[in-house]
Amino acid sequence: MTTLERDTASYRTGRLLRRHPVVAPAAIGGFAFLLSVAFSWVPSLWFDEAATISATQRGWPELWRMLTHVDAVHGLYYVVMHLWFDLVGYSPATLRLPSALAVGVAAALVVVLVRRFASTRVAVISGTVFALLPRITWAGTEGRSYAVTTALAVALTLLFVSAWRRGSAPIAARIAWWAAYGLLAVLASTTFLYLVFVVVAHGVTAVWTRRAAGRSAQRSLIGWAVSAGASALVVAPLASAASRQSAQVDWIAPIDAGTFHAVFVTQWFLGSPLLAVLGWALILISCFSLWRNRHGGGIAGESSRPSPTAASVFVPWLIVPTVGLLLASVTVSPLYSPRYLTFSAPAAAVLMAIAISTLRRRRLVAAVLVLSAALAGPQYLRQRMPEAKQNSSWSEVAGFIASQRSPDAQVPQAVIYGPVRQHKAATTRVIAYSYPEAFSGLIDVKLKTPAAETGQLWETRYPLDQVTDRFTGVNTVWLVTSDRQDWRPSVTAKLADLGYSLADEHAFTGVNVLRFER
Repeated sequence: MTTLERDTASYRTGRLLRRHPVVAPAAIGGFAFLLSVAFSWVPSLWFDEAATISATQRGWPELWRMLTHVDAVHGLYYVVMHLWFDLVGYSPATLRLPSALAVGVAAALVVVLVRRFASTRVAVISGTVFALLPRITWAGTEGRSYAVTTALAVALTLLFVSAWRRGSAPIAARIAWWAAYGLLAVLASTTFLYLVFVVVAHGVTAVWTRRAAGRSAQRSLIGWAVSAGASALVVAPLASAASRQSAQVDWIAPIDAGTFHAVFVTQWFLGSPLLAVLGWALILISCFSLWRNRHGGGIAGESSRPSPTAASVFVPWLIVPTVGLLLASVTVSPLYSPRYLTFSAPAAAVLMAIAISTLRRRRLVAAVLVLSAALAGPQYLRQRMPEAKQNSSWSEVAGFIASQRSPDAQVPQAVIYGPVRQHKAATTRVIAYSYPEAFSGLIDVKLKTPAAETGQLWETRYPLDQVTDRFTGVNTVWLVTSDRQDWRPSVTAKLADLGYSLADEHAFTGVNVLRFER
C-alpha cells in the first residue's frame, strides 16, 4: 500500500469514528468480551465461585439472613446474580457469562472516558491494553464480582469527570449530576465495599484539581464532597456489618516481603512478570509525559482540556486504592489481596496507553501492542486450562461420578463429603453445589442442616457414627475427600463395620474419590 493510500485509509477511518462516536467503544467492548468469554467454560469451578453458587441458590429470605452473618461486602452482587439465575438458570457457563459481559462494558467505558481527555486513537489503545491485561482476562472467567466492580469503577469515574466539568452549569443541572454520582457510588460500594477507595481517589483528584484550577473549581469540589459524604452515610451500616464479619477473611496473609510481588506483578499482570516490567516502564514514562505536559491537556499532542486532567484522574486511581488497602492491612487487620484491586486495572491500562501513544509511528504502536499481547498470551492460555483455578479438578470429579453411577434411579446411593483443601469451614459438597446434576439423587448421609438454613455459606454435618441408620437400603457409598486431610482410612474402617468394602478408587488433583459396595 502506498503512503497516499495509507493516509486516505487513515482519514476515512478517522472520519468514521468522528461521525459515529459509538463505533470505537462498541468495537473495543466487543473485542474485550470475546477475548474474555472465549473458552471461559473450560476451567473447573473453584471454591470462590462455589460461594457465589451457595449464596444465590437459596430463597430471598435465606439470602438476606446469610448476608447479616457473612459476605455482606458482596451483597448486591449476590442479589444481581440471584436475579440472573432466576432468569436464565444456573450452569457454569451462565455463572461466568456476566463477568465476560462486564469486561466488555468496562472496555467500552474506558474508551468513552479516555476520549474526555485525548483523541480516539489514545482511547482505542487504552481499551485494547485494558482487554489484554491478564488480571482482566482472568476476571472475565470468574463467577465473582471483580469484573462487575471494574465496570462500575470506570462508570463512576466517567460520571465524576462529567459532573466536575459542569461546574458552570445551572445549579439544578449540577445537583442532578452530583446526585447521580452519589447514587452510583452507593451502588458500587454495595456491590463490593472496597470500591469506596475509588471515591477516595476521586477526592484526591478533586483536591489536586482545586489547587491547580483555583476558585473556578470550588463548586465542583463542594459537589464531590457533598455527594461523597452522603454516600458514605448510606454505606456506613454496610461497612459496620462487614467489619463484624472480618473473620471470614482470616485466610489473608499479613503484609510481608511477598506483598511486593503481589502489588507489582500479580495485581494487574497476573502470572506475567515480563509484561509487568513492560507495563510499569510504560506507566513511569506516562507519568513523566503527563508531568511534562501538565500545563496543556496533560497528554502530549492533545489540545488543552477542561479540568480535571488525565494525570489528576488516573494517577490517584492507580495509587490510592492500593495504598489504602495496604495501610488498612497494616493498621487494622490483613485485608489486602491482589484480586481485590482489579478495579484499578483500567487506570494502569490507560497510563500504559498514554506512553504507547507518544510513539508517532503506527508501526511502533502496533509493535508494542503485539509485544504486550505476546507477553500476556501464555498466561491467557493457562487461564483457560481445565485446572486453571487453584488447581481445581472439580469438573473431572463430577464427570467421573456421573459416568460411574448406576443408571437405575430406583437404586439409592449415598455420598460422604470429606474435607476440601485449604478451606476448613467447607466440605467437598462444594463440588456438588457447583455441578449439581452429577450428584443429583445421592443421599448426603452426614447432612445436618442445609446451607440455606444455617445463615452461613455452608451446611452443618453430623459425625458419621451418628447417622449409621441412613445407610439402610443403600448398597453403594461414595467418598469424596481431600488428598491432604485424608479420610480414606477412617471412613473405610467405619464402612467395613457396616458391611461395605472398597470397590474402586480414583485420585484427582486435590481430591480422592472412592466407591464402596455391599
